[in-house]
Amino acid sequence: MRKLTRIVAPALVAVAMLGTAGAASAQPYPGYGHERFAGGGPRIDAIRSQLNQLEQRVNRNDWRGGISDREAQGIRRELRETRDQFRYFSRDGLNDREFRVLQNRIDHLRDRLQFERHDRDGRRW
Repeated sequence: MRKLTRIVAPALVAVAMLGTAGAASAQPYPGYGHERFAGGGPRIDAIRSQLNQLEQRVNRNDWRGGISDREAQGIRRELRETRDQFRYFSRDGLNDREFRVLQNRIDHLRDRLQFERHDRDGRRW
């Protein structure tokens, strides 16, 4: 019985240690392709921040009369479509192409807001 205990006890300890090490190494860490588990990663946070800032700028310009309600409505529609595309793309993290597509759409919306603010067409209704 003593010989059996000397052989079995260390084997059980070794098996228990291997099981714990395997579970610890399976944890997701940022920077290793697991950005979606770590709050989204810097790309997702950057796009989300830019969309929020752009929405605030549109609301502020609409409220102050810098753009008409119709112009604001069109920009908001494009912003909503961009946000929907962002949600679709970010469900499994953003790759380079998806990031560029979203960044281009945001840049286009910024340019459009700038144009609408300075178009001097006299239509502010």
